[in-house]
Amino acid sequence: MGRGRYLCVGLVCVGLACAPIDVTNTVTVRPRAEPSEQFGGEQLVAREFVADYVQVNARLLVEIRELQSCVTTRHVPVLRVEKVHRTNRGFVIWDFALGTFTGGFAALAFARPKLFSDRLVDGTGREAYDYTSAYVVGGVFAVISAGLLAAGIVDAHRSRDTTRYADAFEVELGPAQPCANTQPAPLAKRGVRLIIDGGAIELEAMTNATGRTRFELPAWDAPVPMGDRLPAVIEIATINGDDVEPRVLVLSLRAPFTGMTDAHSGVADTRRTPQLDQGPSIESIEPIELIEGPQPP
Repeated sequence: MGRGRYLCVGLVCVGLACAPIDVTNTVTVRPRAEPSEQFGGEQLVAREFVADYVQVNARLLVEIRELQSCVTTRHVPVLRVEKVHRTNRGFVIWDFALGTFTGGFAALAFARPKLFSDRLVDGTGREAYDYTSAYVVGGVFAVISAGLLAAGIVDAHRSRDTTRYADAFEVELGPAQPCANTQPAPLAKRGVRLIIDGGAIELEAMTNATGRTRFELPAWDAPVPMGDRLPAVIEIATINGDDVEPRVLVLSLRAPFTGMTDAHSGVADTRRTPQLDQGPSIESIEPIELIEGPQPP
């Protein structure tokens, strides 16, 4: 029973020798005395749109062009410094403390074996001691002590802070500007949605090969707003048609949509804030041919 109790204490000590290590990484960069380099060409960062539109009564003709904005990238040489901070929550101290305690216990078992031995009395009344159990307990705790001290040394090595250095490049983006090898191109074969007055009217259409499309506006039954102007936006579907572009075209339409004596025209540009209270004249843009009959494919 006594030896079993000692062995259980030893196993608990070994279990405490497994020290968890908490790791925290901190990365900083330092400049290197080397010239910056440029890899690759321009990178596309945004798609802008410009639309010329003409409203004649209930017919709205729109011509949309796409403009791509790009940036140039430069790679600046830097030195990447990664500092790894490790902490063992003080478990290493327990490794050495328990290792010292179990080592002292083993030394006591070897030095005073009578304390851990069974006493025997023969028929004549003489006393004798069996030192087997004392040597077993001393040997077990000596092994446990060696394991704890070894674990403490390993955990102390594992919990050391380290610093790693590596050559790297930091990317710097230049200002956005029109892409060098692209010109404003017609927005061909793309789905568009016209939303008037915050959703009071929604119409969908498809641009043709030249970026033109047409909307037939329904009758406007609501009160005519001040200035006879209605705000409207055009949402443009993405190339794959799963979503819409993040930028929208803002238009200013004339209401009501019938009884107009002249055409109303304007320009919508995603790159500038629209002025909805001022309707540009039809002479401010290149005329768009009015197409009679069904909408072109």
